[in-house]
Amino acid sequence: MKLRHLQCLVMVAQERNLVRAAKALALTQPAVSKTIAELEDIVGRRLLLRRRRGVELTPAADVLVRHAVVALRGLREGLGLALDQPELDQLQVAVGALPNMAAHLLPAAIAALHARAPALRVRVASGTNAQLMTQLRQGEIDLVLGRLAQASAMADLAFEQLYSEPLLLVARPGHPLAAPRRPKLDALADYPLVVPVSGTLIRHTADAFLVAQGMAPPRCLVEATDTSFALGLLQCSDAVWFAPQGAVDGFLSRGELSRLAIDTASTEGPVGLTVRRGGEVGEGARLLIEVIHEVVRQRAEALAAAARPRAARRSARAR
Repeated sequence: MKLRHLQCLVMVAQERNLVRAAKALALTQPAVSKTIAELEDIVGRRLLLRRRRGVELTPAADVLVRHAVVALRGLREGLGLALDQPELDQLQVAVGALPNMAAHLLPAAIAALHARAPALRVRVASGTNAQLMTQLRQGEIDLVLGRLAQASAMADLAFEQLYSEPLLLVARPGHPLAAPRRPKLDALADYPLVVPVSGTLIRHTADAFLVAQGMAPPRCLVEATDTSFALGLLQCSDAVWFAPQGAVDGFLSRGELSRLAIDTASTEGPVGLTVRRGGEVGEGARLLIEVIHEVVRQRAEALAAAARPRAARRSARAR
């Protein structure tokens, strides 16, 4: 048995889909199938049941996955300690961040963190929600900042909500759909639509919104999670981006993007911190979590203060 056998099984168990697991492992689907077949020969038990919508773990696979996750996590932690031996006295933290957090909250938190602990070493990991949850479960990162994952991905993990945010439809300033006061949703079909990659939680949210509104998928669909790419595409085309509010707030406030006047409140979802359940985080992670709470509180207070004059003006007009 080799490490690649266990790594492959754990990823398939996380994704419940051979194609998505292969993509996450940077392998082909036949290579993943071959690796699982080898592991089944080694174990002497069938591990996967193929279904129309993916795969299902057998009882033997469930047992093996639980122990494989612990073994892989312990091995990575051991290797990390060995590689970092000369710097064991240095505080460090590894955080996974989805685009909505990496664009605004995390940079502010890390800037504040370095003011408090200048010697702290920070590593930021990016990826889809499922990929980051797998890294968290295996001990590669200490916490994840982003939307609440699906219930099936939260085994052995704990989530703390910081706030809620919707997905927004945004485009470049001067876009044809930015001019009408309330454009029709059907008008999106005439423009390229940038959406999160297939299989992610926010892509499921975006798809559910479009279906609920009775809209057929646009003819031109661009799947991407990279904020820089999406922003670049919008600046040089008439594409529309279906993005988490946190990923575009800064661009909207600076006038680099325009929000389309289409109500997307139904896409709102909880955003927060995910950590391993039952385990204490290290000192570096504890400091980062503390600073994140402070940044969120300060921003909430700033928003409330900005809203009070607007509310007063509306009240005065009403009188």
